[in-house]
Amino acid sequence: MKKIFLLLFISFVFNFSFGQSEWYHFSEEFYFVKEVPVNIFHGKNFRFEIAVKGKPADSLSKVRIHGISLGKGEDDYLNSDFKVESRTEQDWTIYTIMGKVDPKAARLWFYSAVNGNGDFYFDDVNFYIEEAPRRWKQLLLFNPSFEEKNPDIFYGYFVSRRRSPNLKTQLSKEISKTGKQSLWVKTYRVQPVKQIAKSQ
Repeated sequence: MKKIFLLLFISFVFNFSFGQSEWYHFSEEFYFVKEVPVNIFHGKNFRFEIAVKGKPADSLSKVRIHGISLGKGEDDYLNSDFKVESRTEQDWTIYTIMGKVDPKAARLWFYSAVNGNGDFYFDDVNFYIEEAPRRWKQLLLFNPSFEEKNPDIFYGYFVSRRRSPNLKTQLSKEISKTGKQSLWVKTYRVQPVKQIAKSQ
């Protein structure tokens, strides 16, 4: 699992290109992952949704949402050609990951990451399987709206073990999409790193 987290971290470090020889990225990143077992849904289409309200502190900061298929082994990650779309509902952005369950997949991981600075709220996690053409069934997920009463606010999720003095995570009772609270991730004073590509 640690190798997968490292792979995800490397793969999703947020970067912007400026010209062909230099770009910026945030080296500090926070993420959490919702796992969904899919052994009995091989070959079926799925939709994963999560509601996000972002208040980035600058133009480089944002949220990244992604999904990956895994087989039976701990590091058995599969080619995951999933599509990500977004729409706006009131002042929330609903990210939707769509794809087909790989015949070798045992579980899907849905990855939500914060890159940069700002206040970011997460809520209303949903998963749907297409049982028949245009007939979708919602599957129950554990702690989908961060409402569970548990000292661990990430109860039911994997979370990055990287800790930074510029990161705060807590539940917000003031802002929510569904239920009475949401996950609030606050990052600040994170500096973008400039990298220059070597000329060939």
